[in-house]
Amino acid sequence: MAARRTHNRQSLRQHHRGRLNKILSIAGDEGLIQLLWATHALQSSYANSARWFLREDTIPKGADTTEFPSEFSVHKWEIETLTNELMTVPKAKPRTHRLNRTLQIDNFTNSLRLAQRLRKLENAEYTILKAPEDIYLEMGRIGARQFDWRRGFANIPQFYRNAFVYGQGKCSEYFEQKYKISFNRFSLVGFAIFVSLTCHPVLQKDKTWDDLGISWEEVEQVLEIIALPFEQASRIAKETRRKMVHTADKPSVLRQSPCLIFGVNNTRVRAPLPELILERITSGIFYDVVSGGGVVRGDYGHRFELYCLDLLSLSMPSFLWKPEVEYRKKPNTFLSPDILSFSGGQLAVAYECKATRMSHEAMFGRNPISARGYDDLVKAIFQLWRFFSHCRRGFCEFEVADDAVGVVLTLDNWLIMGGTLRKEIFRDAEKMVHDKDAEITKIDRRPIIFIAASELEQTLSVSTEQSFLEALKQSNDKQYEGWRIDGVHRDIVGSAKINSKPYPFADKLGDLLPWWDEMHGQR
Repeated sequence: MAARRTHNRQSLRQHHRGRLNKILSIAGDEGLIQLLWATHALQSSYANSARWFLREDTIPKGADTTEFPSEFSVHKWEIETLTNELMTVPKAKPRTHRLNRTLQIDNFTNSLRLAQRLRKLENAEYTILKAPEDIYLEMGRIGARQFDWRRGFANIPQFYRNAFVYGQGKCSEYFEQKYKISFNRFSLVGFAIFVSLTCHPVLQKDKTWDDLGISWEEVEQVLEIIALPFEQASRIAKETRRKMVHTADKPSVLRQSPCLIFGVNNTRVRAPLPELILERITSGIFYDVVSGGGVVRGDYGHRFELYCLDLLSLSMPSFLWKPEVEYRKKPNTFLSPDILSFSGGQLAVAYECKATRMSHEAMFGRNPISARGYDDLVKAIFQLWRFFSHCRRGFCEFEVADDAVGVVLTLDNWLIMGGTLRKEIFRDAEKMVHDKDAEITKIDRRPIIFIAASELEQTLSVSTEQSFLEALKQSNDKQYEGWRIDGVHRDIVGSAKINSKPYPFADKLGDLLPWWDEMHGQR
């Protein structure tokens, strides 16, 4: 019976895979990229740009909406997956006695058909290997795939945070040495490419660049970094995506190369999802500087700590804030966690910052806990517990509040809805305590909360000092297992009105990216 059920599931998967591949096999590569671009534009704030490239009679009433969900939605993450799938599916062989079938690229319903077939394939694949898994693992994968898209990449915190972390000091020097273009110019040109490809399906070479003070040579220089010819992107996709079974979990070429180049002389540049250009020129700078070695990685790690300290202290000025301090436990010297927060003279929260970028295996792998990066989270928990223990044992002078907590701040969205991973990480941290410092007692192993930088920014914008602290204290309650801090805070506050606060660095972006102020006429 079980064997028959497995066979039926495999057959269903093969059916939906075959139907999806059949549509992709008759699609022209460049034509489908244009259709996906127009579909995305239709369901964005610039829908009018799409109507030049889609037949009105193929657009159902209500399809041109940014509301989520809609019966006509083709989600951004689905467009990303379909683009990558297009790169891997062989083209249909030409017919000798009949007209060759092709996919109409001005027909919106073709996009909808592709998205619906993709969903059926992904659902069928889930029942084969994933159904017995802990649901939290799969929810984490879904979150990793969708949350950034739902939040969006076009926001000032995204630009400022990444420019602060990657666009200064050793990182900036390494970037300019590597590519022969400054971080500021790269950011400007990349943003201009994004704007152009938002309004047009093909990058326009016109006088607009001169008006912006950008040479076409600079455009080509940036495209060398963020674009690939479609054929080359296709080879990479075939190699990287074949290693994973589930279509939804496969890596995306568009994350490092959001622009695709077509034409005999590589003259036509397209981007099915222009927002990924913004992601590439902000947090995607990691791909450019991670090869710089320990000095560069140490530099962006330190700058992430400074960013978090500045953000927290400016957003919650009634607390006392301290950066890491050195203290003695003979015969050794130790450092406290990166950021210390005091309320009423007592240590209320200790923050440990980790700038490690999530690998694809960490987000979507079958055994994510074994991936690079999770050991950093285990170490962070151990460091926080050890510090609380040292305070209790008198090696550090701070008085710790009875309800003090520890926070691990991360650049990436580690442990989104990852209840199972969280348990494994804490088990490994307990083992580290046993192996390295058995004097860390149960009372020292205080609650630890994981917060990504984007979550922190969002929560601080709508919280008071006390409501934020209360959200931290309640985050480890059973009822909030797997919740993000912004969701916990929203649930705790309920209908209570808290005036939103502006992002504290909104008027300082031009200090890091001069082009921003120049574009807005402020300098």
